[in-house]
Amino acid sequence: MATSVSGVVFGHMHEDHTTELLLVARMPLRRAVVIASGGDLAFALAAMQVEVIAVDSNPAQIELVKLKMEYAGDLTDLCFCGRVDRLLRLSGPVLSWLMDVPQLQPGSIRCFLINMGERILRGLVSRVHGSPAAAKLDPPTIRLIRSRFEKAMRDPAAARNPLLQVLLGRRFGGETPAVWSRQGILNWKKETHRIYLQAGDLATVLGDLPEASVGLISVSNLPDAMSQAAWDSVVEKASQALAVGGYLVVRSMLCEAVYSVSDSYFMEETHLPEDASPLCPVIWVGNRKSRDSSS
Repeated sequence: MATSVSGVVFGHMHEDHTTELLLVARMPLRRAVVIASGGDLAFALAAMQVEVIAVDSNPAQIELVKLKMEYAGDLTDLCFCGRVDRLLRLSGPVLSWLMDVPQLQPGSIRCFLINMGERILRGLVSRVHGSPAAAKLDPPTIRLIRSRFEKAMRDPAAARNPLLQVLLGRRFGGETPAVWSRQGILNWKKETHRIYLQAGDLATVLGDLPEASVGLISVSNLPDAMSQAAWDSVVEKASQALAVGGYLVVRSMLCEAVYSVSDSYFMEETHLPEDASPLCPVIWVGNRKSRDSSS
């Protein structure tokens, strides 16, 4: 998503799409704008007969999704061709081992491991999302990431969470996500004509859409890599592109809430299922209010 990166960063999306798929039945229009990334969400929505505009500022991600749409065969290997995927295959066992650090007695070894992990995390985030996102990695943010990872590891269903298994360097583990199951691939491959791929800036794409022309906008964790002013601009343009009753879905790896979403545009949507994304869960879903109430 960051313009400073090149090459394939994400072979697939490290996110649970339950929220977006649940919202399809509530959308006023079956048209969506999503971050392309590895294509997972775009494919899953297309399989539900939703027209999808998949946007990414990294042209390599667009080419990857295009390749998946054209390739006739088992696509699972293409899910692990990204820079992040390669790093996780190497670092996953270390992440798992570091979960035992709290059981160590306080001392120089424990402090060294934690400090080293903090530095590595900054470097990884900077490489993937750019320096602005890495600059947000203050101690409270690092504690948040750690607590999310610990919660995922200790969940009774942890061994069945394919997204957690990827973090631990184990590919998808025992349960492949539905979109990459054999039947899932067959379902969305019949609907790829519903997907329009566009390399470019999300704010520009949203600004070019006709007013009230989409029912869902899912921005992944884009706010993590944006300035406050840039994010506010995306929110305003999203509110214009969404039809009344449409949804804006926001994730974050670095924070627990989004404070800049204007209540003049949206009402927060509640009563949604818990997100199974280990580090980048949905933190906010907004329902577009009527034009009269936002004026």
